[in-house]
Amino acid sequence: MVIVAGETGSGKTTQLPKICMELGRGIKGLIGHTQPRRLAARTVANRIAEELKTEPGGCIGYKVRFSDHVSDNTMVKLMTDGILLAEIQQDRLLMQYDTIIIDEAHETQPEYRFSSRLFERVAAAAS
Repeated sequence: MVIVAGETGSGKTTQLPKICMELGRGIKGLIGHTQPRRLAARTVANRIAEELKTEPGGCIGYKVRFSDHVSDNTMVKLMTDGILLAEIQQDRLLMQYDTIIIDEAHETQPEYRFSSRLFERVAAAAS
């Protein structure tokens, strides 16, 4: 588990997934990237796709309530924390992912407190 802190506007949200891709992540499993709200997940996916000169739904996808733009070619999957928590119910070790980025973890939403404790357990079980 790695915790990254930085100033607002420093690029954590859009650059970390691209750095993960450059390091070879997203090949054997998805790079999961959570956002606290649906609009943020869609917007960030669109922004990263634009920076990579690709269309959302390709290597950069997103899944939010009522909208799934993830394909077999997706390497980075933006989603709300609620989507990820729902996936945990089906796959407790999140085997489809090789990296998970929890963005805006400082938000005071109960899902984040729960998910951070859960990821500690997932990481321990996977190692």
